[in-house]
Amino acid sequence: MSLCSREAPQPSTAAQAHATAQATAQVTAQITAQVSAQVSAKIIEFPRSWTPPQAPLDQLAEPVFDLDRPRILEAPEVVPQPPALGGITIEPAHQPAVEKRPGIDIPLQSAPLTRRVLAAAIDGVIIAGAGALFGAIFWKLTAIRPPLIQIVGIAAGLASVLWATYQYLLVVYSGTTPGLRLAKLELTRFDGSRTGRRMRRWRVLASFLSAASVGMGYAWVFLDEDSLCWHDRITHTYLAPKK
Repeated sequence: MSLCSREAPQPSTAAQAHATAQATAQVTAQITAQVSAQVSAKIIEFPRSWTPPQAPLDQLAEPVFDLDRPRILEAPEVVPQPPALGGITIEPAHQPAVEKRPGIDIPLQSAPLTRRVLAAAIDGVIIAGAGALFGAIFWKLTAIRPPLIQIVGIAAGLASVLWATYQYLLVVYSGTTPGLRLAKLELTRFDGSRTGRRMRRWRVLASFLSAASVGMGYAWVFLDEDSLCWHDRITHTYLAPKK
């Protein structure tokens, strides 16, 4: 009896162990389901990108037809408008080429300034010598001794008269002066032709104007692009190296 009473509780212990195992399996299954549900809720699945198959290189593309736009062969023909005035056309007027003017459009080959100054200095020495000879003769004949200021004024006036007479007679009637000959210069027109007596007379008178303006007409040589004076521009003549 004692042995039977000790072995009787064994079946209940096995049943409890089995029940405990089932409960543990159920709890484990529930936990696994919850975890899988949470993990699956956070995963974002993107659709796979579809890439069309690459066409072979030796295959032509399919033609594209646009019913709204006309094809090249179906484009309407553009008819040109009839000419105005019944087909009479007006040709543009022929404009002759503008001739370039020497001294204005074409630079002049004028003589160097140093040679012109040399010619003027030679002529000035001749005029000064003539003025000194005239004054010495006048001094001997009259024996008058005016004040120094009057002597300076008379000398300046006499030199101006002699210079004007010298330039007029020699340039107008001979076309040159001793100074121009020694400096190898000659008077010529802008177009290269020789000057006549009338043109030389106008040049001498224009040179008087250049001198009467306090020498500004001669000083213009430093501003002119061709190194010419007023009387050169007025008469279209200039001093060129003798050929």
